[in-house]
Amino acid sequence: MGWFGFGKKTSKVDKLVKKLTNAYIQTHDRVRVMEQLAEIGSDEALYGLLQRFTYRTEQSIVDEDEKETTYRMLVEAGMYAQPAIERFIKTNDAVYWPLRALKDIVGIDETVDILMRTLDGTADTGERVNEQRTQLVSNLRDFPHERVEAKLIELSDDADEEVRIMAVDGLLTYGPESALPAAARRLLDPEESARVKSVILETLVEKDWSLGPWRKQLDEADSLPRPYRLGHDGRIDRGV
Repeated sequence: MGWFGFGKKTSKVDKLVKKLTNAYIQTHDRVRVMEQLAEIGSDEALYGLLQRFTYRTEQSIVDEDEKETTYRMLVEAGMYAQPAIERFIKTNDAVYWPLRALKDIVGIDETVDILMRTLDGTADTGERVNEQRTQLVSNLRDFPHERVEAKLIELSDDADEEVRIMAVDGLLTYGPESALPAAARRLLDPEESARVKSVILETLVEKDWSLGPWRKQLDEADSLPRPYRLGHDGRIDRGV
């Protein structure tokens, strides 16, 4: 056997994935590659198809259309795509479309279970892991579920500033009963950053929700950053 016989052969899927991840080829060429990977339908091919979510093209409309097409292909693959989607979610930041596809395939309960397990597995420190964790938390609001609500309440006290902001933001979808206690805790925390407080206060101004039950504590703490003030009715006033 010649020397070239010892080289590892590049599979058809590898060649297709390499082409798919080239953001500069024509969109019709990428779509054709996506179709070929979907037609192959193996775990390797479907995981390769998911790589379309890892980058953006210069044209935002084209980019969104291609990602939606990829999402539909995964949903059409059904349970065959589940292992590849789960593997992708555990190792990548771009989880919005894969989570949507997974929800359509297995339902919200199982998707939430997978999402919770994945989120719990991102507790390590490090820039890459934190970014993955941030993206997972940012997607929690799209899954209305009692377990998600409980997790968002927990994360509203997280050590990461960005996570705290997104957790309180996610709780807004569950109404004032869930969101306001978390918001009040953040506003009353003397160690909380002005950025987090300002984001929360702007939201409360927009929602026109009252912090009446915490008015006395907030007045005593005097912890609202300028130009925000607490009105007599517990609503936030953005002063001049």
